[in-house]
Amino acid sequence: MSESGKHSLSDYARRVWVAVGIVVASLILLLLLWFSANVLLMVFAALLVTLFFSIPTNYLHQRSPLSRRLALLVVMLVFLALLAGFILNFALGMSQEFERLLKILPNSWSSLEELILQYPLGKEAIDRFEQFANQFSVPSGAINSWSSQLSKVLSSTLGALLNVFAVVLIGLFVLLEPDSYKKGVLVLFAPSKRDEARDFLDLVYYKLTWWLLGRLISMSVIGLLFGLGLWVLGVPMALSLGILAGLLSFIPYLGPALAAIPALLVAFTQGSTTMLYVGLLYLAIQFLESNIVTPLVQRKAVSIPPALLLIVQLLLGVYTGILGLLLSEPLIVLSMLVVQRFYVKEWLEDKKPAEAREEIIEEQE
Repeated sequence: MSESGKHSLSDYARRVWVAVGIVVASLILLLLLWFSANVLLMVFAALLVTLFFSIPTNYLHQRSPLSRRLALLVVMLVFLALLAGFILNFALGMSQEFERLLKILPNSWSSLEELILQYPLGKEAIDRFEQFANQFSVPSGAINSWSSQLSKVLSSTLGALLNVFAVVLIGLFVLLEPDSYKKGVLVLFAPSKRDEARDFLDLVYYKLTWWLLGRLISMSVIGLLFGLGLWVLGVPMALSLGILAGLLSFIPYLGPALAAIPALLVAFTQGSTTMLYVGLLYLAIQFLESNIVTPLVQRKAVSIPPALLLIVQLLLGVYTGILGLLLSEPLIVLSMLVVQRFYVKEWLEDKKPAEAREEIIEEQE
């Protein structure tokens, strides 16, 4: 075989090994991402906590003689006081309303059963429901199995609380010295790419800040409207239920539906008519939020197609649990920024980094 033939074979073998190495490295990276998905989500949640507390902290620091750390301390104390007040008020109120619900449920069920029995298929429906309910009667020895299930619930609850504590703690550590962490990230890039990396980090901060402000405004509007509506209807715990609706609306589409459940249960203690009015109130507020409030307050953030958001919510909810469900929207914002900046603008349209960043901002304004 000639020298040129040997050279071409060695060059071909080198390309094959390079391709195999890239594939293996990609698979290893994907496996690492898969097994460390929850940890990465917790880190991302901690960065969102940093962003959440940095907004009022920076505002207070710039408009008062307080240092940044003292401003953060004031913000944390106010936040903890509001959180403690809400938890105590909501927990005490819900316990009282739950007792009332247990008292009126038998009479309400009797009235509902009489109404259903007036129809031809009513008796069959009642019989089938009673057969289904009898399947859940307490068998002998069930107390031990229930105690084991209770211990599992308590352990999972404790683990969730520890995860929340770790996320908040990491977020506060980053908030105390954000510049040092930013410099640490930039050091990982080559000197020629650091300006571009800094530019992209500024873009992510800009967009996520506007996304978070828009989400907070939307949550406040939903909580205020829901609380006022419940107060007008004479539903107990209107303030706490309004705050709960605002907090749960952080999860688009799914969160408000979860917030309606306790409101409907409390309204049921006041009568079926009040419960119907609360359901109509919920639908009206959801219509206003989806078609007016959210489009107005998130014009400076990345516009997310609703179908894409629901698909990502379902996927992350199934594979990563409640944390993935909570972080689905900001993760989509970050992913869309990466695609727009590095693929669409710089790769397809061949834009310079600074020009690509400005175009992304201008498109959302």
